[in-house]
Order: sequence, then C-alpha cells, then structure tokens
Amino acid sequence: MTTPKKLEFHVGHYGDGTGARGIIDEVQYARKFIKRIYDICVANGVPATYYEDKISKSQTQNINHLIAHHNQDRNGFIISGHLNSSGSITEQGIGAEVLYYDQAAIAKEVVDAICNASGLKKRGVKKRTDLGVLVRTYEPAILIEFGFVTSKKDVELMNQHFEAICHAVAKVLAARIGYTIKKEIGSVEKTAEAKVILNDNKTIPAIIKDDRTYVQVRDIAELLGLTIIYNNESKTTKLYEVKR
Repeated sequence: MTTPKKLEFHVGHYGDGTGARGIIDEVQYARKFIKRIYDICVANGVPATYYEDKISKSQTQNINHLIAHHNQDRNGFIISGHLNSSGSITEQGIGAEVLYYDQAAIAKEVVDAICNASGLKKRGVKKRTDLGVLVRTYEPAILIEFGFVTSKKDVELMNQHFEAICHAVAKVLAARIGYTIKKEIGSVEKTAEAKVILNDNKTIPAIIKDDRTYVQVRDIAELLGLTIIYNNESKTTKLYEVKR
C-alpha cells in the first residue's frame, strides 16, 4: 500500500444547521474539531489541507461536491468530520465512532485515541459501503463521528477534553503519513503555587511549572540580602553582595 503524502481534512455537510442538531450543531462542532486538528498538524510541519463546502444547496450536491474536490488528486488521506444524533436528547453518554470502507486499522486507532483522551464511550469502527466520501473517492478515507449532538454527557466530555482529543487524533493521523506531532500548540500551561523558604523563617512565593520551581529574581535577592541592578539595554540582571 502506498503511503499518502498529505492529510485532506473536510467538514461534513455544507453550512451551519445542515447536519444534525440537538444540544449543539453538528457542523459547528465538526468545524471546531477538524480545524483544530488541522492547525496542530500544520504547526508540526505535517502536509495537510482543510476544506469546507460553502457552495452546495442540498446534501446530494454536498456529497458530489466533496467527492469532486478530493478526486482532483490521488496522493492524500481524507478525514471527514461529523457528529452523530440519536434523535432525542439524553443525559447518557453514547460515544464516538469512526466509519471506514477499507481503512479499518487507522479507523480503530483514531476512535481509540478519541475515547482514551476523553472518556467518551467507544462505539468502535463500522464498515460502510454506502457513503460516497468513503467509496467514491480515489484516496483512502475515514469519517469521524466525534460524539452525539443529542447526548449531554458527550457534549460535556467533548468540551472538557477538546484539546486532548484534537492532539490525540492529530498524532495518529500524522503517523499515518509518516510524520510526528511534537509541539502541543495552544495547550493550557499547568502551574502550581509553591514557596521558597530560607532558614525556616523567610519565605517568598514561587510557582512550579514543568517540574521546575520559579521565583522572581527580585524576591530571591531580597531574601538573600543582595542588591539587584538591571540593565535594560543588555537585558542583564546582576546581583551584588552588600559589603558591611
């Protein structure tokens, strides 16, 4: 099997309100997920394209348009972004799944990544022979159903673990075409408050970030009885011991 040279992302349907609707709008959320995964890939040097259908006026036109768009070349791997619907609103979690025609292995990797990163129920993978984007495109493809628009629990987990989901999926997809995701862009930095104490009686505030403790240099200078001089031109801070 020839390894694709790029990832080709698209958002399912053809505009807000044209997909499933419930607690959230399918197209809006699919766009949110797909665009973020695409951005992570691009920031890491992974060849990728992103597309939204803003032309079609019906679902039939949309499918034909997406197929025509992707069939302009034959060197990519297609990722179609969607959300599912159960018809009625429920408190219960329903979960994520990935649909495929002949890409079962990568489909499983993607759904595993989503569910392991978020706690969403794993509905697994489903072979579909009736979906045009999977069957009628020249390139290999998968269709991701990130969760259910009608499940309050799914929406809660998708919101809570959005970044983790996107990074997990980006890593799997990048590996599919021989690339590695290294930079986790846009992640919220985790810090914790701490203290630095001298001789058990003098204390200054500090923070712990990435397993390192940080303090203000001015605070540490005062704690040690040092004089601090800052040179704005050279961006240099000097500490001097005061001679008595």
